[in-house]
Amino acid sequence: MNAKSIDYKGYTIHPIAAQDTESICYGGYEITRDGTPIRVRKRIFPGFLYADAAWHDSVEHAKTEIDNLGGAGPGAIR
Repeated sequence: MNAKSIDYKGYTIHPIAAQDTESICYGGYEITRDGTPIRVRKRIFPGFLYADAAWHDSVEHAKTEIDNLGGAGPGAIR
């Protein structure tokens, strides 16, 4: 599994893929900016049979969250 962090639009995505059972891996991520945690999501649905798939899904979910919340109202990621 790839444990590398990803820089995206001024934020850092730290993917978290955790194995729940012997056969299911769930994704998750932490979004930080300048070392400060902005958002943490764990056990993202759906589960995957492979940790790499959960890792990639985690990165894509985090990118979507950054894109969608970047310019939204008072709860926006800044």
